[in-house]
Amino acid sequence: MLTNKIIAHRGASNCAKENTIEAYEKAIEFGADFIEFDVRITKDGVLISHHDPMIANQAISQLSFAEINCIAGHQGFRVPTVEEVLRLSRNRIKLAVELKEEGYEEKVMALVMEYIKIDDFVILSFNVSSLRWIKLNYPKVKTGLLLSKKKNNFLIILLRVFGIWVFHKLIRLTPDILALHWETLKFGLLKIAAKQGKPVFVWTVNDQKMIGELLNDNRVHGIITDKPDLARQLLANALRARYANSGQWSAVSGQQT
Repeated sequence: MLTNKIIAHRGASNCAKENTIEAYEKAIEFGADFIEFDVRITKDGVLISHHDPMIANQAISQLSFAEINCIAGHQGFRVPTVEEVLRLSRNRIKLAVELKEEGYEEKVMALVMEYIKIDDFVILSFNVSSLRWIKLNYPKVKTGLLLSKKKNNFLIILLRVFGIWVFHKLIRLTPDILALHWETLKFGLLKIAAKQGKPVFVWTVNDQKMIGELLNDNRVHGIITDKPDLARQLLANALRARYANSGQWSAVSGQQT
């Protein structure tokens, strides 16, 4: 079954500045299933949507929200608050919320839970301690552990050697989803996850051939991409082909094939 979800990486970041309202509006327009966005906190305690720890060679954590947007304004964009993202997306699209740092999990969760239904978001992070805190305090919230060779290769080695359940015991965390960088797929992690029923997101997939292959791989539950418009078109084409081959009613064209 083609059950893969299309997750717009920092919004439709191929068409608009990443992590901006414009990119998120485009993701909704293109029919993405989720928006993935990054969360950081400013010096004055405002939760913002921004990927890098720095802006114009200055640390986000050492700048106020107003100072950050003064700098951003000179670069031609605006940094939104997390609350703005939640208001925009509520009842329109699901969210994959990435926590970039430790220490403000409680503040993020209180805000997200105020706006978004529990089934309409997942919390992603490289930080095991952040995901542990969320699972302890919000056990029904879905979490996803991000894995890449660059950030946490040791965890990938543990997963390959010991498998899912021992891996969980060793890190004292049971994430609902494994979010794998596409380069880690060569280590057989999809097979390991599928064998024990663990859903997988793959990031960041922008190559057309790879998007097509992963859309047809039932071990993959979500594709995180800068190109949600391309992914949506490839998925529609695959669905048309499937319905045409089976002679079933086409959900895409609304005609019998």
